[in-house]
Amino acid sequence: MTGAKRPRILHLIDPQGSLVGPCAVAMLADLAASGAARRVDLLAMILGGARSEAMAHHLGVATFDRMSAFGGRAWLGVSPLRRYLAAVGPVDLIHCWSPATLALATLTAPALPRLLTLAAHPLSASQGQWVRMLAAHGSAPTTILAASNCVKRAWAQAGVEPALMHVLRPGLDLSRLDGQRRASLRREWCVPSERTTVVAVLSQYGPCIDALPAAHVLGSAILSGLDVAFICPADASRRPAARRIARGCGVSDRLVFDRRLDRPWMVLPGCDIALVLGNDTSPLLDARRPARAALAIEALFGRRNHTQPGRLPGVLPLLWAAAAGKTIIAEAGYAVAEIVENGKTALVVKPGDGGAVVERLREILADSQRAWSLRDAARSEAFSFFSVSRYAQAVVDAYEQVLTGTPVRITDLPLTGGLAFAGRS
Repeated sequence: MTGAKRPRILHLIDPQGSLVGPCAVAMLADLAASGAARRVDLLAMILGGARSEAMAHHLGVATFDRMSAFGGRAWLGVSPLRRYLAAVGPVDLIHCWSPATLALATLTAPALPRLLTLAAHPLSASQGQWVRMLAAHGSAPTTILAASNCVKRAWAQAGVEPALMHVLRPGLDLSRLDGQRRASLRREWCVPSERTTVVAVLSQYGPCIDALPAAHVLGSAILSGLDVAFICPADASRRPAARRIARGCGVSDRLVFDRRLDRPWMVLPGCDIALVLGNDTSPLLDARRPARAALAIEALFGRRNHTQPGRLPGVLPLLWAAAAGKTIIAEAGYAVAEIVENGKTALVVKPGDGGAVVERLREILADSQRAWSLRDAARSEAFSFFSVSRYAQAVVDAYEQVLTGTPVRITDLPLTGGLAFAGRS
């Protein structure tokens, strides 16, 4: 943007939010540290308590302010945010990282332009209705950046106007991957030997992982003679039932729950295979559009948004698995079909077919050349398309387009049934 004064952009992010988490916070940290960010003046407000602050520090958000919202609900922090805005001076645009922070920005400063990043699928249709209502509120425009076409599609099905959304694929700071941690991670997980294949069951939001089918696949794999261990999110659904299955199959020591899986770059160096379980083709539970009064009551007094176990709300862990050079086995779905290509960058199975997952594991372990080919192709795509510099440049361009009233235009990446790196036939 021309002129001496750099536009001031305030980032609002709630690290503990179900649609945010460490993957999105890392994107904010990488954006703030990029060269493109020098064209704007970035401020960051972290919502939440000491855990949110610690996460932001750990993930590299260098400077930020913190605000605790009433009852842990980000959008109820209107008065503190108003005082903050009065103290820091004029802000030109607010970049929100979740529907909750969009609500807070809209209620606090409806005259300011707002930009919303959606890095994951909605957990309920009511979330889509909230975003639709908020985007239409206030005198300033709301621009929405979805992390993928499948994320955009999911929010459109939940009620968000597609014309408001633009696809901006995320950027990954690949320096976060530390291959030197392989041995220490495997010791922590008590992996029996170096010959044991460690499988990471990935999800951007842990409760979307149904630990019970994962335990069934593990038990079947062990009983069929495969030497494997599964690492699952610590907040996966139906963990007690999964542990009972593992004990019944005599493999309780091969089913490990690790809360670091929400930071895929931390655990992938110790793993050999990434398993993506989840089907985002099924409709949301509350597909009917509730009335505005019902939405308000739910937000004020209702339970927090939950999701069906077995859904796939985000794409970032799948991208990290590709960047880490791990062989990927995934259940078929919109998100998976957009990111990987069956037989070239991953092996894809029918959702819910645990037997097929075991067969794919057997194929990979029996054919090291094929495993290497899959890993190499996936890693090449990640390095080609998901750079931090590309992402940061596109975000800052979007800021400038919004502030100058120019229609937001973001160049999409080519799709050929999974992103194809240059030169592949």
